[in-house]
Amino acid sequence: GQLDTTCHAFVGETVVLPCTTTPPGELSLSKSMLYWQIGTKIVHFFQNGQDSLEGQDESFHGRTSLFLDQMKHGNLSLKISNVQLWDDNEYSCIYRQNHQTKKSTIKLNVSGK
Repeated sequence: GQLDTTCHAFVGETVVLPCTTTPPGELSLSKSMLYWQIGTKIVHFFQNGQDSLEGQDESFHGRTSLFLDQMKHGNLSLKISNVQLWDDNEYSCIYRQNHQTKKSTIKLNVSGK
């Protein structure tokens, strides 16, 4: 897939990986799923209107969050705090509602201090 955007961050910073969908009206979060992944590795997973982090990759534990108050308006961005060098990667934002899937790819470039 093609790259939608590239983000830059320094180690220790907080970065927001942008992902938006343009919903007709408000998104029905209880009927939708949002995956943030690196390959098959789960960075953040949201379903049934809430975070579902059992399968989350350990290296991201406690460092990721969504903009829950803005999600219904189409803001699916992921916030990663305390960015580490190993976060440097390509992230997929995959949003599923009913039988519709939207995917975008965000590259995160991390630099040491």
